[in-house]
Amino acid sequence: MTEDAVRFPLAEPGLWVERVGDTVFPSGEPALFLDRDGTINVDTGYPSNAGQVVLREEIVPVIQTANSVGLPVVVVTNQSGIARGYFGWAEFAAVNGRVLELLHARHCSVDLVLACAYHEAGNGLLGVADHPMRKPNPGMLLRAAEILKVDLAHSLVVGDKQADAEAGCRAGLSKIFLVGGAVSAEQAAIAEMETIRRL
Repeated sequence: MTEDAVRFPLAEPGLWVERVGDTVFPSGEPALFLDRDGTINVDTGYPSNAGQVVLREEIVPVIQTANSVGLPVVVVTNQSGIARGYFGWAEFAAVNGRVLELLHARHCSVDLVLACAYHEAGNGLLGVADHPMRKPNPGMLLRAAEILKVDLAHSLVVGDKQADAEAGCRAGLSKIFLVGGAVSAEQAAIAEMETIRRL
């Protein structure tokens, strides 16, 4: 076992799996899947400095809505900066902790965080091309569904890149929203979750 695996919640050398909090959700319910950089926080290009983390204001009501209707919130993020040697899991942990802290201050709860550090340009064990956990592959969403027993077909994913949408499609999701388009992905996701509340 590596030192990183002891210090951090690593399921394997390039896969972070962190259960946040202890909320128990009924099996078979949908979830809200979110990309992190560029969706939850402003993407500064391989974010590695916790002091520079800034939330995207538009995402706050999305997470608040998921919390209010009882959907688990799952972060699924590619972190090729680790594979490339730009920073390590310690820096990721600090940034991730800061993101969660800022969300908590806005009354937003996240239930599970998965991060994939595998990339074809990586070094050593992390230098893997087309790893099943790296988006656009659906591995992180499938792993999260196993952990939380969620209904993927009725779940939502909000991201900022085509890889997020493709991962959602490959995992069987039909409700896929990309931020930054002509239509507000955030408002569309909120409307979809409010429909779930009324069912």
